[in-house]
Amino acid sequence: MAKATGRRQTKWYEKYLPFVAKSPEMQVEWLEQVVRKGSLSLAEVTPYLRLLLAAEEGEAKAQLAELVNGLAPATVDQLLAAADAHDTPRLFSLLTAPTVGQAAIAISKVVPPYEKDPALLLHRIFQAVQGKSPTLLAEAADLARKNGMAGRSFEEAYARFLEILEDERLLSTLYPKARVPGEGEPF
Repeated sequence: MAKATGRRQTKWYEKYLPFVAKSPEMQVEWLEQVVRKGSLSLAEVTPYLRLLLAAEEGEAKAQLAELVNGLAPATVDQLLAAADAHDTPRLFSLLTAPTVGQAAIAISKVVPPYEKDPALLLHRIFQAVQGKSPTLLAEAADLARKNGMAGRSFEEAYARFLEILEDERLLSTLYPKARVPGEGEPF
């Protein structure tokens, strides 16, 4: 007999399907249940989140964004906390109206010690937050500092990122017809 999960009826065999064989809806629902129940630690949720985000392309990305935005804010906070530094910009880009708290969680990610260029990884996260709202990054940085969430390399990377933004503004005023290549475009 099927069991009600709140959104739809789950068939008994769906419960035992491997995560990768599930649809994005089922994957998000599974992640939501795991986070809500606390049956896995955030570190144990990380690989599942990476698998979910790996499939985002075109229409699938729009569908995934819709699913993630349908989650409770507390669940999104937990997913952001579970995401590693490499997946954080992709997850954050799916959010349509992120909160300052969610942005603070994103920018306070600890860069793995094996990372060759930690500042570049932090800049990607800062850019994802900055892309949502110019004021969101500043508010999140203040909140991260206030709550002690900012790591050792945060201040240096954040200051450098602000310098880069200022350089871009200056260059755009000097060369108004120039454009910055988008992701995947050659220079």
